[in-house]
Amino acid sequence: MAQEETKTAESAAAPPPPAKPASPWPPLIAVIVLMPVVAFATTQFLVLPKIRTAIGNQDAHAGSGKPDEHHSEKETKGGHESAPKFSYDFENVVVNLSGSLGTKYLKTSFTLYSSQENLKKIIEENKKQLLDVAINVLSSHTMADLEASGAKNVVRNDLMANFNQALHSDIIEQIYYSEFVVQ
Repeated sequence: MAQEETKTAESAAAPPPPAKPASPWPPLIAVIVLMPVVAFATTQFLVLPKIRTAIGNQDAHAGSGKPDEHHSEKETKGGHESAPKFSYDFENVVVNLSGSLGTKYLKTSFTLYSSQENLKKIIEENKKQLLDVAINVLSSHTMADLEASGAKNVVRNDLMANFNQALHSDIIEQIYYSEFVVQ
């Protein structure tokens, strides 16, 4: 009996066996399985609807690529607006942005609209001068200028004002971009 008491005392004094550590695998497997599901759901239900809305708004503003009668500044004597009917395209105008040391550039294509029948002739006679004006106006902007809200409209108004000044007439009524890439 003394031996049994000694064994009982030893077993009571001995520390309990160490607990089995928790396995790291279940949380790791859950993360590996759930992350693609969360990414897919986020893309389908948050990101893509916002992109579709933005594209829809852009299409609504751009229309069919023709000038919008509501944006024309010229009015007829009857009080109705008349849309510019004649156009001229400037394609692939590329300039370095101001303050970028030649590392940032702007590539744009745009169309000039006017009510003047002889728009094409006037532009072609002054094309080199107008390209120089466009390059000067576009390259005078910095990356920060172009990232600001409404920057494209500021550039559009600068181009229109400078083109009309160079032509000594308010011949250009509207400018629409077909490409505007800042890199």
